[in-house]
This record gives sequence, C-alpha cells and structure tokens, in this order.
Amino acid sequence: MRGLRTEIISMMEQPTEIQRDRLSARRQLARPLVVAVIAILVMAVWGRPLRPADVTLIYVGAQDCAPCRAWQNGEGAAFLASAESAHITYREVKSPHLEDVLRDENWPDDIRDYRNNIRRSDGVPLWLVVSGRRIVEQQFGATAWQRHILPTLRSYSR
Repeated sequence: MRGLRTEIISMMEQPTEIQRDRLSARRQLARPLVVAVIAILVMAVWGRPLRPADVTLIYVGAQDCAPCRAWQNGEGAAFLASAESAHITYREVKSPHLEDVLRDENWPDDIRDYRNNIRRSDGVPLWLVVSGRRIVEQQFGATAWQRHILPTLRSYSR
C-alpha cells in the first residue's frame, strides 16, 4: 500500500512557473484589501466615525412666540419635509409660554442636560446642533436659522 501512495504523489504535477506567478499575483492583490479591512476595523474599535457623525437638531420654542410659529410653519416645516432632514435627528422643546421655556416638564429627560447651556437671556426660537453628545452650534433669533444653524447642519451631512 505504501508504494501506491508514493507512486500517486510522484505522478501529481508540480506547479509550473506560470501557476506560481499567478498565485503570487493573487497574494499581492489581496494585501491592500486586507490592509483596508484592518483599517476599517481599527477605526470602528477606536470610535472614529466611518460615516458622518450622528447629528441632532434641538429646537426650543414657545407657543406664544410669533417668531417661533413663523419658523415652525415656514422654514422649519420646509426643512423637516426636505431630504436633508433625513440625515439628522430632530427633537423639539416647546413650552406653552415664553417664560416656561426652561421648566423641567417641557424638556424630555434624555436631552435635559443640554438645557444647562442655555442662558436666561437667550431668546427663542433657539436651536442646538448636537454631534455625538456635544453642542457644536447654539444660536437663537429669527435670523440664526439661515445664518448659522442650517449651514452647520449641511456641513455635517456632507
């Protein structure tokens, strides 16, 4: 039996030079792919974004605020209906009266900590752009949407 095995092995073809070259070329092509996969995994483990940062827009307003209603019915409604808004999380803090904007009952628990960044002198409508739990833009007033908030949101959706 031992002789048959030796005979079969000796009858098998040895790889030709062309086959060795092809195998070497495949290995060389696979190296960049392996490096790319490892880089992606390392970035994911270290918490570096592989996609645009998660962005949240927090709108703060009051029902008895004319500029707030104007933004909500105009530019706010247009933005929320646009494709751009699909890339962000929208949260709303709306109180019945201007003087109640900072009250606990108007703020959902999970975003209440952001309220600490708002001064009593800040007006409404007010927007906070949050990226990864950090406020990257905070502005208030009728013109702040076009001047500051919308450009900031667009910079994160690229």
